[in-house]
Amino acid sequence: MSTKRTVQLTALVVVIVVAIMVLSQYPLGSVLSLPGCTPSSATGITFIIALDRDQAVKAAYNIGPIPATLLIDREGVVRGRKVGALLSKDAMTGWLDDVTSGPATTPLPGVAPEIGHMAPDFTLPTLDGGTVTLSQLRQQWVLLSFWTTRCTWCVRQMPYLQAAFEERGDEIQFIAINLGESEARVRGFLGG
Repeated sequence: MSTKRTVQLTALVVVIVVAIMVLSQYPLGSVLSLPGCTPSSATGITFIIALDRDQAVKAAYNIGPIPATLLIDREGVVRGRKVGALLSKDAMTGWLDDVTSGPATTPLPGVAPEIGHMAPDFTLPTLDGGTVTLSQLRQQWVLLSFWTTRCTWCVRQMPYLQAAFEERGDEIQFIAINLGESEARVRGFLGG
């Protein structure tokens, strides 16, 4: 390989490494602008933020890749599960419409995080100083969104969760469950 080609490849590798180092310090949502959203959109979150500090709820729901979103019906049955981000208000509300419009089914036996089974109950502290208990929310639909501040796709999805909450929050309880991060980090991310 020629010396010129080696220098070019070395320069390219250095640029890529520097870009990765810079971007890894910031959630991608704060670096890239989203259609209709600014990086400060996270400061406008008004739905419940719960803290799963020991990640017990994550384990009970068998959450792998995040973001993961579950929809639980009025009887406490898991009716929808989406792994990956819903990256527009239309995608978010379309998924909610699809899941909520389906017929109710008899719950399968036992408690499991899969569709058709009863959702595992939990009580978690909330960012506002209270607690949220899933079983106390029966008689209404509940959306659970599992996320972290370091998850690029979680951050990108957050404004769309807020937009869907503003449209459907009277019929669906929205709970964003932060996985394992400190209250201070979550507060800092949300701007307060």
